[in-house]
Amino acid sequence: MSDDTIKMLSVDNKSVTTNLDRAGYRKMGVHVCASNSYHDAVENLKKKDIDVIVINMDFEEIDAIGITKHLKSDERWKDIMIVVTSVRSNASVRKKALNAGADLFVEQPIPRTFFIEKIKNLLEQQTRTTERVEIHGDVEFEIDEETFTSRIGDLSISGMLIATEMEVGDGTQMNLSFTLPGYKKPLKVRGEVVRTIHYNPNSPNRPTGLGVRFVEFNGDSEKRLSSYIDKTSGKEVEMLYYL
Repeated sequence: MSDDTIKMLSVDNKSVTTNLDRAGYRKMGVHVCASNSYHDAVENLKKKDIDVIVINMDFEEIDAIGITKHLKSDERWKDIMIVVTSVRSNASVRKKALNAGADLFVEQPIPRTFFIEKIKNLLEQQTRTTERVEIHGDVEFEIDEETFTSRIGDLSISGMLIATEMEVGDGTQMNLSFTLPGYKKPLKVRGEVVRTIHYNPNSPNRPTGLGVRFVEFNGDSEKRLSSYIDKTSGKEVEMLYYL
């Protein structure tokens, strides 16, 4: 599966998401994972790195509104975008879905191409809500008691891009230590690899490296990082390395 593939969890009647339909989505860079119940959806979320959840409000065997509320109230998945769909287009249906926590309501039927564009735009908006800054410095990271040092590609309050050609599997845990300009005390953070970005000769300006999501801060590291990002950010950088 490509690094740029969107992982979509579809909560619907599985017979609706046919093999032919999935093949069509794959051609557009979307991998579809189907669930037909809240329990099944949760199991998939535990096992897979999902980018967006699409819930069919017209699938009567599930409670689409209830599922949306449950997922948005769960700390593990509250930040995953949720799209609710329905053939009903009246204002009350749309309001009900959005009030439950859905990030987008889409009236069906809708051409697949247009639907995917809506999802991509939604994910792009999410990306831009996290300020990123370029930083000239190195990060020291420890994996399985072995220590490495690499350049920092970019940095946000939620993670960083480590500029390296190392091959590290998604889900790998690491301890990180890095110093911000103007600070003497290094920040100590626990991180998890969520993406590996390979060199692309067709996009030579795109960095190569590891997208790392921060999962735990030591001491006042989060407070100091947040303060630094607020003072330094200002550029709108479109990246998906560690979200």
